[in-house]
Amino acid sequence: MPDYKRYGIAGATFATILLTGQVMQMNASTEQTTVAEVQSMPLPVEISDIELTSSESDEAVVTAALDAGAQATSAPAEQTAPAAIEACQSKLVARPVAAAIVDLELEAPCAPNERIVIHHNGMMFAEATNSEGSLSLKVPALNKTAVFIASFANGDGAVATTAVKEIASFDRAVVQMQGESGIGLHALEFGAEYDDAGHISAASPRTVADGASGHGGFLVSLGDPTLEAPLVAEVYTFPTTMTKQAGDIALNVDIEITEANCDKDIEAQTMQIGQGADMLVHDLDLTMPGCDAVGDFIMLKKVLNDLKVASN
Repeated sequence: MPDYKRYGIAGATFATILLTGQVMQMNASTEQTTVAEVQSMPLPVEISDIELTSSESDEAVVTAALDAGAQATSAPAEQTAPAAIEACQSKLVARPVAAAIVDLELEAPCAPNERIVIHHNGMMFAEATNSEGSLSLKVPALNKTAVFIASFANGDGAVATTAVKEIASFDRAVVQMQGESGIGLHALEFGAEYDDAGHISAASPRTVADGASGHGGFLVSLGDPTLEAPLVAEVYTFPTTMTKQAGDIALNVDIEITEANCDKDIEAQTMQIGQGADMLVHDLDLTMPGCDAVGDFIMLKKVLNDLKVASN
């Protein structure tokens, strides 16, 4: 088991941190893997040709046709182009479920095995459709009126919106990044230490059912890190108005120093919502230590506000 005593760097509202040399050695060896280089996080993709459609259910669906000009070049006759465009329309459906989670269903029949970027309230992550152009996701909502955009490489997209009435019952914290940056979100519930039962992370995330029942917090990982130019996010949720426990929850952002991020500049962003308050956003612009520190960890304190929970 690794020794999780690490050098902590505090700072609640910083834009840039120089981290070189400010690490402590881990007692356990870390297996090295080949990972993608860290890159700057891109601006949101411009979406075009979006056509709104109505929905009979609570969720709203928006579809976007793929480029008509591109479709017409392969059509056997001009009169068949509208049918081809109709067949290639993409559809995104959003449905609220337990614990202020939204089920997303994307159908993009003309975009099989394609990288898709999902945008939601400032959060963005990249996934890929399957061989039939479909994609199913469970995404923690960050707004009562939850709008989701699925953007394609050619600039087209599909949009869905739904009402998430339960969101006021939960606190949420997000860290998002590009590439295999080594960044991870850790929640230490009610005095827990690293590796205790109350330590929630990507390695020990719990389940949505834990949050829906008020048992404790849970973490959802979003994005496929194996994609080219990956965009990933981690979202921690705590059922603040349903828990029977009282106390503090420490929220830390840790960075593992790897061959992919050592001696490089990396960018990330944290986001936090709760109890109907405005979202708090911090941009992290970090210079990583040299590669002789590979295997070490850095703990960033106070980039997220700890939670103070009262029993219900």
